[in-house]
Amino acid sequence: MTPADAIPVLFTHYGDQWIRGSERVLLDLLAHLDPALVRPIVWTNGEELAEATRAMGLPTFLTRFAYYLDTGSPPPDPLRYFSFVREGLSLVRRYQVRVLHANSAAPAQWLLPVAKLSRVKLLVHLHSLYLRRSRAVLGLRWADRLVGVAGPVLAGPRADGVPERKLLVIHNGIDTGRLHRAATADLRVELGLPDGALVIGTVGSLIARKGHDLALRALARQEAAVHLCIAGDGPDRAALQALADTLGIAPRVHFLGYRPDPAPLYRAADLVLLASRGEALPLVLLEAGSFALPVVATDVGGVREMVSDGETGLVVPPDDIPALAAALTRLIGSAGERRRQGEAAQARVAQAFSVARMAARFQDLYATLAGG
Repeated sequence: MTPADAIPVLFTHYGDQWIRGSERVLLDLLAHLDPALVRPIVWTNGEELAEATRAMGLPTFLTRFAYYLDTGSPPPDPLRYFSFVREGLSLVRRYQVRVLHANSAAPAQWLLPVAKLSRVKLLVHLHSLYLRRSRAVLGLRWADRLVGVAGPVLAGPRADGVPERKLLVIHNGIDTGRLHRAATADLRVELGLPDGALVIGTVGSLIARKGHDLALRALARQEAAVHLCIAGDGPDRAALQALADTLGIAPRVHFLGYRPDPAPLYRAADLVLLASRGEALPLVLLEAGSFALPVVATDVGGVREMVSDGETGLVVPPDDIPALAAALTRLIGSAGERRRQGEAAQARVAQAFSVARMAARFQDLYATLAGG
């Protein structure tokens, strides 16, 4: 039984119909909260997420959310908007909620009136950078706390005049136990890679922001024994496959599709590449570190908060193919440096990016907000 004095927290998630970045972070957080301290209730628009939280035994509610007045959002629908507010107030009363946790910026739009009317504090967990218009129409400056997964995520709210006392960075933590308990399929055997092949792994949706085109062009500058395995899917797949053909590297590029379990890729890889044009705090770099893999990553978002250049990986400017290729060549050419950097990355992930550390920091914040 959950102790009666545990803080009831309503976790509200708006996202796509999958479990990836922000969904994965939320599920790991929920799994590691101390039930003696926090009593979670989940409210989401995601069917897959709802199924996962119900399997954890958590009270879960599914609603087809929408937010308004932003670029690409649907026309305003006051009746539907106020139905979200009414449902939120009902959940607060039913579970005697004392803290509202919005797992992305969108839910703030209807949770702000819920917070004010019920006199409950609202924290908004920001997993990405938001444009000024989005920050305004979602009302982020009026939340009681804005928690960014990395320092750059809070630059926009800070520029909007949000006081420093409302801003807090809590880095994502990863559940290394969950990752390493996953299936142990041998990806090298599955792909029929030749003995001695060096494997570069990368994970991410096949969209322009992830920079897979840059990764392909950098791979084309490496020797023939180097292979690139890409876990992810998306609208740019055909264009990327065509680019690999044009560059003459198609036999060395393996499009794996979306892989809910990335462990076989990390076990097969010698190093991990992230060529993104934009990120917040990419989980792939933490996952790679947990497998003692060095990384080559572009200097975007909070990457430098995760990767110590020359110690746990190599950081290069974004959209710089020669620099990306040179960093890959450096690690490809030295097994000793790969091993040294990978071991340092593993130690850093364990020390600074554990899921237990993330959960403890949120528990402290819930106690502060509930007490305030």
